[in-house]
Amino acid sequence: MDERERVDCHPEGKATRDRCEARGCCWSPPAAQGPPSCFYPTNHGYELDGEVAKTATGYRARLRRLKSPPTPYSDDVDTLEVLVEMQEEHRIHVKILDPSSARYEVPEAALRVPRPGEAVDNPLYDVTFTHRPFSIKVTRRSTGATIFDTSVGKLTFSDQFLSVSTRLASPNLYGLGEHVHRRYRHDLNWKTWPIFSRGASPKGNFDNLYGHHPFYMCLEDSDGNANGVFLLNSNAMEVTLQPPVTSVKSQIRDDILDMERVAMPTVTYRVIGGVLDFYMFLGPSPENVVQQYTEMIGRSIMPAYWGLGFQLSRWNYTNIDKLRTVVQRTRDTGIPFDIQYGDIDYMEDTKDFTYDADLYQGLPDLVQNLHDYGQKYIIILDPAIGNTNRRDGSPYLPYESGLQADVFVKNADGVTDLVGEVWPGTTVFPDFTKPGTVQWWGDHCESFHNVIPYDGLWIDMNEPKTFKNGSLTGCGDDQWNYPPYVPAIKGKLMYERTLCMDTLQYWGRHYDVHSLYGHSMAIATRAAMTRVFPDKRGIIITRANFVGTGQYSGHWLGDNKSAWEDMEWSITGMLEFGLFGIPYIGADICGFLLDTTEQLCQRWMQLGAFYPYSRNHNHNDFIDQDPAVFSQAMIDSSRDVMMTRYTLLPYLYTLFYHAHVAGATVVRPLLHEFPTDSNTWDVDRQFLWGNGLLISPVLTPDTTTVDAYFPDTRWYDYFSGHEVEGQYRGQTVTLDAPLDKINVHVRGGVVLPTQQPANTTVYSRKNPMGLLVAMDDSSAASGTLFWDDGEAVDSVERRDYVLVNFNASSTELLCEVVNVPLGGPIAGHWAELRYGTVSVYGLALGAGTPTVRAGRMNGPLQTIATSRVQYDRANQVIHLTDLQAMDLPITESLRFSWT
Repeated sequence: MDERERVDCHPEGKATRDRCEARGCCWSPPAAQGPPSCFYPTNHGYELDGEVAKTATGYRARLRRLKSPPTPYSDDVDTLEVLVEMQEEHRIHVKILDPSSARYEVPEAALRVPRPGEAVDNPLYDVTFTHRPFSIKVTRRSTGATIFDTSVGKLTFSDQFLSVSTRLASPNLYGLGEHVHRRYRHDLNWKTWPIFSRGASPKGNFDNLYGHHPFYMCLEDSDGNANGVFLLNSNAMEVTLQPPVTSVKSQIRDDILDMERVAMPTVTYRVIGGVLDFYMFLGPSPENVVQQYTEMIGRSIMPAYWGLGFQLSRWNYTNIDKLRTVVQRTRDTGIPFDIQYGDIDYMEDTKDFTYDADLYQGLPDLVQNLHDYGQKYIIILDPAIGNTNRRDGSPYLPYESGLQADVFVKNADGVTDLVGEVWPGTTVFPDFTKPGTVQWWGDHCESFHNVIPYDGLWIDMNEPKTFKNGSLTGCGDDQWNYPPYVPAIKGKLMYERTLCMDTLQYWGRHYDVHSLYGHSMAIATRAAMTRVFPDKRGIIITRANFVGTGQYSGHWLGDNKSAWEDMEWSITGMLEFGLFGIPYIGADICGFLLDTTEQLCQRWMQLGAFYPYSRNHNHNDFIDQDPAVFSQAMIDSSRDVMMTRYTLLPYLYTLFYHAHVAGATVVRPLLHEFPTDSNTWDVDRQFLWGNGLLISPVLTPDTTTVDAYFPDTRWYDYFSGHEVEGQYRGQTVTLDAPLDKINVHVRGGVVLPTQQPANTTVYSRKNPMGLLVAMDDSSAASGTLFWDDGEAVDSVERRDYVLVNFNASSTELLCEVVNVPLGGPIAGHWAELRYGTVSVYGLALGAGTPTVRAGRMNGPLQTIATSRVQYDRANQVIHLTDLQAMDLPITESLRFSWT
């Protein structure tokens, strides 16, 4: 056995020969650092008990444990069942369970997964089995690439320790979360990543953070194929990544046996409960993989249009006068600004559903003032509910009503409520998995909206995080609080800064449902928002999250710090949550912890203008960092880049539509668009919006250039239309990046819908629309515009929207309306929307002044006055301006032509 194929038989560390051999494992110190000295023997695991049976859905097999020493962590299960469901051409389900005993599984109320049906006839995969020791192998039928192969490590299945290892097709692994790591493509050199929701600041590598996402994507080879593997399990786990081992791949091609050497890394899962429940997705493209994954776990919610605006927050504005000052000075800068937040300091004694009538006297009036200016107000709510009276001695109604409705998490006795400590002091914790709790939470969200007319909800501390380990009285000495094996979670204590694992919830023991807590709170909060705003989507942003949370909420990357490395890491975080189906994602601009600097904040405002969720937020103990407190140069830079964002919001909103209906990514790594270009596989200092916009930020101090990679296609500077010179295609180019500039490039072949910006989305949505057309090598381009009222909860389902397809050639641009609301043209302000500008990049025209015409697609075309036509012959850019008077509505199919 190659040392790099060893699977650790003593993963808790401190292995010795005696301890190792007592387990019946092999001991041999490796020649190089990394591989374990104690590893499983080849005769460990299970074997087939009888033949693999063909079923209507796929295969079924029975396994019996080989006669090997027992697992040291808990009682081994002697008989297992393997179910294989060939669910779709691109999806296969492999489940390993104990047929004699029901074990915890993620409930349908948390995540509704597909029901088994008839096995598909022509899947993209093949499945094979090995008898002894048992293993299962899934390969791509067309290439033979390995999708899942458990022969590398032997299956372990005991009461509180399950382990399986599988080979990868290549070292190009992305995903698994939530953690901090600087690079998007994983380092496979014996890295172990714990997965278990925890409310910890993202300060270092290998710490488990807020989200629970056992999903990865593997880019298989230079053929551009990709696959995804998802383990449906909510228990604490760890995933160890091992480096490639060279092996042989053989495939029959045209009756010739083709043998080649391939590098096959290994992924090892160690899980402390539940079952081994894998879903695999065959793509074949990276975008296909995400679309197939989100089809199964649930597509992301469509955010309200105003939720794409710039947002401002800090913990502790001190009082309402300071808050008014911040709002006004930001307005005075002219920086677009849509949303103001209230952190826990707006509350009375940090209790949910209250506000401090002394320090924040007049808060309802301030919220009305925000609304008058077309702005919104979002409040924070934490799950922990104080169990003491109000400041004036009156009962705290959320606690009293919660007691009556019996909504709080129970101690292990199933009778008493667990009591911990969070911001309000002693607290209890709602069990959001309980139907009655959802009703109780909605009642208070609804009644508090009558006091503070908030527009969205920010749910925090919902891992759940506490200030005491477990509870005020500690936790019981049992197998749940102290399991026989603890994954490599931060602190190595299951209940560190959270609830005791033996507490009870409606969905199960907290040991099993801990990582579902934030997810269940997001579900309950979405239900509450539906009651508060029956016809509107609103905005929800959550810290803790699970598989499928994107159906209910967005996520921010948590308590980062004001540091260049944290700004850099935020790109990897955004890309990963794109994989996880939570595209409404961003980091705290300028950092949450520590004092920022003006230069860092200026560069971060530039990057943050291209976060889907764009919020500047910081900590109570550090200096103000709203952009208005800095120099005029910094203010001007922030205003300019936010104006660019607001100009592009129709494109960003359209990307969210495609994410909502088809599972497409919004923020996208270059490898998704150029998977056969190996140079893109580790690009994570640049990113795309959709397929058309490339952002290359400066991420290091005192730097006025940036290295940007341009895949081999046409690219244009967004601001000037200047084309990147042909010899730089497929190359890394050093670009000028003065302090007031972020480099943004448009990909040839796309049409981007735009809009004249304003200081809030309420007003920008009334302004003329625009189109930016960027020609590809064939002098063609295409794109889409989705436009609805910006907040109706079911506009997509009711088809109450405009959808326009754009197609351009060397001589014309067609704007074909493929959907308008039922009943005809749209009523309201959007019926008045007209195209005001059109720009075409990369358009080679002959000598003389271009003649441009425009009009309805099936009607006569009007010649556009030469005063409205500008042609930059040097850059091959044509600009059409002031088109509003030509009556070119977005609700009708149009044609532009040029000669």
